[in-house]
Amino acid sequence: MSDIDNMKATVQAYYDLFNAGYADGIANLYADDAVVTDPVGTPPKKGQAEILAFYQMAVKNGAKLVPQGPTRIADNMAAFAFTVEVGGMPAKDKAVDVELPTGGMTIDVIDTFEFNADGKVTEMKAYWSRENVTKV
Repeated sequence: MSDIDNMKATVQAYYDLFNAGYADGIANLYADDAVVTDPVGTPPKKGQAEILAFYQMAVKNGAKLVPQGPTRIADNMAAFAFTVEVGGMPAKDKAVDVELPTGGMTIDVIDTFEFNADGKVTEMKAYWSRENVTKV
């Protein structure tokens, strides 16, 4: 499998693991020293423990990722657009450092993954803001 195929497979695994609510599996896609910034402009999560805690909270209430178009690959980077569908979320259960409404919402997001030579994600950045949130 080529590097491009591996990167696309990792993005698909990210969708599948997230939608299955499997935070441990998501965290295993990342290198030990990886950094997650979600959304860009908020404090980054650094290393496996912080990344795992972030995803445990992110999948806690059954949020689902719905791809919006193909994954784009350039060099060792992947960019992919998706919508997060959140059925209901109490304020205490949000994973991100952004003011969000409680209850159901959708969030339009573009993520980027940077990969190392071993095919692990070393950096994830999520591009979205309050303007990309729609209350349902």
